[in-house]
Amino acid sequence: MPKMSKKKIIAITGSMGSGKSMVSSMIQKQYPVLDADQVNRDLLKAGNAGYRALLKQLSLPLDPHQEINKVEFSKKMFSDPAYREQVEGILHPLIMKTIQDWIKDQKDTLVFVEIPLLFEAGMEGHFEEIWCVVCDEEVALERLKSKRNISREEAKARLACQYSPVIKMQKSDVVLYNNGTIEQLQEQVDLYLERSAT
Repeated sequence: MPKMSKKKIIAITGSMGSGKSMVSSMIQKQYPVLDADQVNRDLLKAGNAGYRALLKQLSLPLDPHQEINKVEFSKKMFSDPAYREQVEGILHPLIMKTIQDWIKDQKDTLVFVEIPLLFEAGMEGHFEEIWCVVCDEEVALERLKSKRNISREEAKARLACQYSPVIKMQKSDVVLYNNGTIEQLQEQVDLYLERSAT
């Protein structure tokens, strides 16, 4: 990505259940944050660019309203690596284009994008800095069960499709540890926001 005038573009990443969305909500009180998962969801709505591109090249599980059946789609994505690779090959460039367009529209000097699969998608080169949110696997599994109603088995299967937190930490500039309280997480966020703003 070409350097934006005086803008610092920071990616927020981490494994499922680590607390990325919590970090994003803290940052959003001061700076703009774009959620790449929401971009993905929008692209997949019936008639939108991602939906049309996938429908042209792959078989999609559709409901009676011609919307993508999210449950069946998710099952196929996580059980069939070749299918997942095809889907991501189509969607990732569309997601990156949307992100770049959004960044151009921002006026702030600090701009954040939350991208769970940043490294898996090979998108890290587009950002000046990468913040990684991490927590113990047991903490993540419990969060996914209680907050998103994802069973332990399904959560483990999904986590197995992602890079390990260790690899993500090694590739990141900032690591935010989220095994403790919201207050402890907020302290870390405030510290790194202050550093990044100077």
